[in-house]
Amino acid sequence: MAIDEKEFKKKMEKVKESLAQSVVVPQQLTRKDRLNFRCYPGIGCFTKCCSGIRINLTPYDIFRLKKRLGMSYHDFLMEYTVPRSIDGTPLPIAVLKLKDDKEKSCPFVTPEGCTVYSDRPVTCRYYPIGMAIMKKHDKETGQDFFIKIKEDHCLGHKEEKDWTIDEWRADQESDLYDEMNNDWMEVVLKAKTLGIVEFGQKSLDLFFMVSSNLDMFRDFVFNSNFLDSYEIAPEVVAKIKADELELLKFSLKWLRFTMFGEGDFKVKDEARRLAKERQKAAARENARLKEERAKKALAKKPEEVMKEADRGE
Repeated sequence: MAIDEKEFKKKMEKVKESLAQSVVVPQQLTRKDRLNFRCYPGIGCFTKCCSGIRINLTPYDIFRLKKRLGMSYHDFLMEYTVPRSIDGTPLPIAVLKLKDDKEKSCPFVTPEGCTVYSDRPVTCRYYPIGMAIMKKHDKETGQDFFIKIKEDHCLGHKEEKDWTIDEWRADQESDLYDEMNNDWMEVVLKAKTLGIVEFGQKSLDLFFMVSSNLDMFRDFVFNSNFLDSYEIAPEVVAKIKADELELLKFSLKWLRFTMFGEGDFKVKDEARRLAKERQKAAARENARLKEERAKKALAKKPEEVMKEADRGE
């Protein structure tokens, strides 16, 4: 459920008001707008932007980092992340764990620079540009725009190097990360558009699994009745079994489908029938338990009810 045009404009005004009080330049930028910026070893502020920050890790961030470090998903999550929720939603996410030093530094930063630079998270790639997304009432996907982050310590804005936003994104490979994370971002966008909505614990667990631990998702796909539940072409099954990146892309498309019904996944008729039977059985059991509790309550003597009230039961 996307917001209408009037509500969209109202939210945009609130965004601009909050930006005016922050390090963000209160200007909505397009892909063709230009900026002057350059960062390099030797500039006076080198690595100062790598401390005291919150870096939300996207699925593709984690894929690249754990691969770079030669770790399993589980080990990477345990050593380098902490669980948090995405602002404005109940969706759980892995956030990069900072060092326990005075500066709260990134675990991958050194005086010489980033030790995982070619596989750094997309948040780092965008700096000093941020991307915001909002969905209008007549659009199926989000409308993105860009904002400039201008912190006092950053000297890069004084450099002569001139870029368009698109040129900067391409140079930093953030466009690749955006493409890989697109389905995941649409799930996040829809959750934010709806506000704090009620997600069942199963949905939240599935979101966290797909967002952060592809090893668990692989086990879920190939060691459960998952493949019996969906109409998936044999060549697709072979591809996601052999190629981890293909499995990642598949997982994010499935996440979007299972949380919001978007996409072209097809549930098999037998799986749909069994799911309905489970729902009916659960409803019957809940009704039975409710009736049983009611009978017990009616059978109680007045003095028992008074004693339970005194005990706060």
